[in-house]
Amino acid sequence: MFAALNSFLTGAAPLPPSTVEYLVVAGGGSGGCTSNGSIGASGAGAGGMRTATGYAVSQGSSITVTVGAGGTGASSNAIGNKGNDSVFGSITSTGGGCGLIQFTDSSNKNGGSGGGGVYNIYWWTPPYMAPGTGTSGQGNSGGATTNSGAGGGGGKGAAGGSTGSGDGGNGGVGAS
Repeated sequence: MFAALNSFLTGAAPLPPSTVEYLVVAGGGSGGCTSNGSIGASGAGAGGMRTATGYAVSQGSSITVTVGAGGTGASSNAIGNKGNDSVFGSITSTGGGCGLIQFTDSSNKNGGSGGGGVYNIYWWTPPYMAPGTGTSGQGNSGGATTNSGAGGGGGKGAAGGSTGSGDGGNGGVGAS
């Protein structure tokens, strides 16, 4: 209000900014889902996050903005779904990786932050599904499992928790 009043009184309009600060967060993935207590399911990864200052803008030019939705919930005995990307001009944050279930691997476990790994029963080869990887600068990998249980999904601040005890791993922490 004061800038507008000053402009009115002095006749000088404030100059538009030439750069802006941005924060672009993608949608998180959805976890795996099972209806059978003996089949494990892992957590999904958080959506990728990118932030910085100095993004060049110019008066009268439009900037494409897309807000990525989270991955849709999985149906019974199915892997989760990857989150959707978010876009601000030329900056894209990658959707979070999906959660897995036993015996079902997917490249969609990789994302802004990766989905957790899951243990397969002892006679299955390989004995576990590796966690998804996070995108550099946007997030971290999901947690692994070494004996039984399922890993937690990765977050911006840390990888997902790993487990070997039959329990689920903690999700990775967010950014501060």
